[in-house]
Amino acid sequence: MAGYYKVELEALTQLITQLGECANDMRSAMKQLKDIGTKGSGYAELEQACADFQDKWGYGIGLIADATGGVTEGLSESRKIYEALEEQIAQSFRSPGKADGK
Repeated sequence: MAGYYKVELEALTQLITQLGECANDMRSAMKQLKDIGTKGSGYAELEQACADFQDKWGYGIGLIADATGGVTEGLSESRKIYEALEEQIAQSFRSPGKADGK
C-alpha cells in the first residue's frame, strides 16, 4: 500500500533484546579472556594471543559495549513513543471528533 507507514513494535523489541545480549556477550567474552590471563590454558602461544587481544581490543570492545547500551536505551524510549503514538492515532479513529478533547 503506497504511503503506508507502520512501526513493527515486536521487531523493535527483538532488536532491543538482541542488542542488550550482544553487549553482555562482548563484556563476558572479554572477561573470560582476562580470566585466562597469561597463564591457565597450557599453551604459551594461545595465552600470548589472549593477552595481546585483551591489550589491543579490551578498551575498544568496552566502548562498543557501552555504546550498544546507549543505543539500546534510545531504542527502548523510541519504542515507547511509537507505541503511545500508535495508540493515540488508533483512538482518534475509534472516536472521530474526540481527538481534540471535544
